[in-house]
Amino acid sequence: MGIKMEMNNLINKREHDPLNRRIYYEVRELIESGAILPGMQLDERTLAQDLAVSRTPLREAIATLVEEGLVERRPYRGNFVRLFTPKQIQDLYEVRKTLEGLAIRLAVLRLTEEDLELLRTILHEIQEALERDDLPGYSSSDQRFHSTIARLSENEILIESLGRLQRQIQLVRIGANQNPEVVRRTALERPRILSALEMRD
Repeated sequence: MGIKMEMNNLINKREHDPLNRRIYYEVRELIESGAILPGMQLDERTLAQDLAVSRTPLREAIATLVEEGLVERRPYRGNFVRLFTPKQIQDLYEVRKTLEGLAIRLAVLRLTEEDLELLRTILHEIQEALERDDLPGYSSSDQRFHSTIARLSENEILIESLGRLQRQIQLVRIGANQNPEVVRRTALERPRILSALEMRD
């Protein structure tokens, strides 16, 4: 799907946000969906035209993305969607493993049957997306699974930290999800996570 079509789908989703915040979300979603791939330059002129905005709020949005580690600013060259080194990827997953372990320990203390039913529903959506070979749908539901566990921890700092980390990991997953073996392996892991939660383990 082209960038322009993706933008049309995102328009008006956050129409009540301040302009620079709305642009931030739109550009971030383009990056997270893979419409703008890791390593690609953010062409300010084209983005401003496609979003029908001036460059000032667009630059403010890009500056936020740089702060969040999704975009890297290269002197004299411009802004590029971040490419992670193997060491950085390993570091990301080490931190995620620790933080998500904490989130689950906290969530287990508060879990209700309604919470578990929500997680079951999300897992069903993930499986349906896989069966349709719908990678964007799969990716979106997978992110929802992880963010729901974080939210159930009820720890605001932890939720915020995992959200930021998840956005960076999504850049890595764009490439990893092209590998059917990676998708199959992670698909097998989620039901085991749910089973442990159901047993309050």
